[in-house]
Formats: sequence, C-alpha cells, structure tokens
Amino acid sequence: MMGNKFEKPKMSELISRSFSDYQAESSDDEKTGHITGVPIVFEQKTDINGWFEETIARGAISEDVLRDVALFYNHDLNTKPLARTRTGKLKLTIENDGVHMDAEINRERSDSNDLYLAVRDGDIDGMSFMFRVEADEWTDLESDYPKRRITKIGYVQEVSAVNYPAYQGTSINARADGSLDSDKQALDNARAKLLDSSDLELAKLKAKYLYHI
Repeated sequence: MMGNKFEKPKMSELISRSFSDYQAESSDDEKTGHITGVPIVFEQKTDINGWFEETIARGAISEDVLRDVALFYNHDLNTKPLARTRTGKLKLTIENDGVHMDAEINRERSDSNDLYLAVRDGDIDGMSFMFRVEADEWTDLESDYPKRRITKIGYVQEVSAVNYPAYQGTSINARADGSLDSDKQALDNARAKLLDSSDLELAKLKAKYLYHI
C-alpha cells in the first residue's frame, strides 16, 4: 500500500475491467453530447482469463478515488482526455449497482464527435476502467479456479470506451499494458500466503497443492 493514498501508482500496478452498458445522447445545439453508462459494476461475477472468478464488492469504492478521473478511448492515455471529473464534464456517481457515468462531450472536437457518433450508432458498446486493488479476499485457492472478491479499490485512473467487450453486461477484454501480469501476480501472491500459513488445518491442502504443482 502506498504512503499517500491519492498518489498515482505505476502503470504496472493498474488493471482494467470492461463492461457493456452505455449510450449517447445529443443536445439541441448539436455542439455537445452526453455519453452515459455504468463503467464499474458491483456484485457481478467475472472470469479473469480462465485463472479465477472475480467480483467487485458493493462498497469497494469511495468518492475520494473518483476526484480526478478522465474519459479516454481504448485506454489510450497518450491522447487528449474526452472529459474529466475535475472540470465537471465527467460525472461519476456511486449507486447500488455500480458507478454510473455521465460525460458531457464537446462535439466540436473531432475526436469527441467521432466517439459520440460511434456510440450513438452502436459501433462501440463497451466500457472499461483502469484501477488499483487495495484490498481483496480469496477463496478456493486450493482449486484450479479460485474466487477473488475485491473489497477496496484504492485508485481509479480512467474510464474508457472500448471496441470489443467480451460479453453483454459484464466482460473482461480491454486491458492496459501489464494488466494480465498484475492479475496473475495477485493470484500467485494469494496462493503464496496460503502456502506460508502455519494453520495446521491447512496442512493437507498445502501438501495437495505442492504435489499438484
């Protein structure tokens, strides 16, 4: 855990998750538009690359970590943000089912208008977000398919429109560079803690796991 909870982590510490649920609306003056959706969902099971099942717990995220979040396309942080919370153009609201988004888009910008039109036409129908896990709980670590429950998200860098969500509703597809490594490392770390445990009741499980690998 970092000393300053609002300090930006390294890119290698961030992972991303993608979901499919948002739409575009235009204002009367045709100079602005809104893209709305739910970039972060709670209490929905998701498969992580066949390694483990993951759920983001309701209450895992607080308003503090949403103070400076930007909207991008396909996690391309080298491009201009399309909207940002600190300017008031991107609004992220924590509700019962997840974090809801309302982004005011400047349609006089070519990049913003291109995204708006692609969302409106249904050519882009997925969302993703890049974040850092601060606390999680693991179960079934001795099995071939453990379960991870994320109980606290310590940092959200951005939300993105993405091309190919794996599923309608909840999906895992668009990821930042190194995010797969972060996910695998999280699983390896959790299993290492299990193997290091001195609980005698876990002795048989440890032996079984060690024999298996």
